[in-house]
Amino acid sequence: MDQMEMLCKEIGMPEEVTRTVMACDKQIEYEGIRAAMDKLFDRETWDEGRMELQAFLGEDPDGFKMLTCMLRSSLKTREYYKEHNISEGIFRDTMKCFCRFVKEHKAGYGRYAFDREWWTARQLAGVLFRIGELEYEMRDEEGRRFIDLHIPSDAILTREKTGESLRMAEAFFAEKFPAYRSVDVECHSWLLSPTLKEVLSQNSHILEFQELFQIQTTGQKDKEYMVWVYKRSDWELEKLPEDTSLQRNLKKYLLAGGAVEDARGKLIKKLFK
Repeated sequence: MDQMEMLCKEIGMPEEVTRTVMACDKQIEYEGIRAAMDKLFDRETWDEGRMELQAFLGEDPDGFKMLTCMLRSSLKTREYYKEHNISEGIFRDTMKCFCRFVKEHKAGYGRYAFDREWWTARQLAGVLFRIGELEYEMRDEEGRRFIDLHIPSDAILTREKTGESLRMAEAFFAEKFPAYRSVDVECHSWLLSPTLKEVLSQNSHILEFQELFQIQTTGQKDKEYMVWVYKRSDWELEKLPEDTSLQRNLKKYLLAGGAVEDARGKLIKKLFK
């Protein structure tokens, strides 16, 4: 089985998307874009590389050409994992973002497509890892190192699951990237918004998750939640789905004039010692 086809199978890519990816893989002339693809592996150049790829690939309404290039690039990422003795399990869990994103698009729009190319260079560059329920991104800004914690849409935010993820991440970074073993762990997400206390029940796992952080609101209104909760950002409020209690409660809150504030938090107990 071809490496690309095997990768799609390993990360659970839908068969329909896998067939499209394999067809694109045969048509794309990689030699002409090798330099652009190499730029995806460096934070300083990944935006430039992405734009160069878009220009080369031309019309790509559903993003499958870009998805194919990124999946092809992830084979190089796999070699990086091997060099750093990072497990295949973490590699697969991290690269499942591609599968998750195309499925989320179908849930929201009724068809498969890939529209997160602006985000997934982090996974390719080996600076963001899915460890258990959560994702951890190594950041270095103006000489300050920290971990940027992200919450995938399929994360189960029970105290047990999040605790397990944090413990595994502690061991992972201490062993693989010791420069990040004692840094702050920060999270910038609507999921930390104090306004959610007006929407969710007291036993909500999201509110339990908030308790892990010292939270400071930014004062900005956030619409990131629309994709996380409703799978698309352009719904009219009256037409928002009501399939889950979170969807129903949040819709009621928004229709009453409520808004979700963006928030930033720092893990109260440092992840690393």
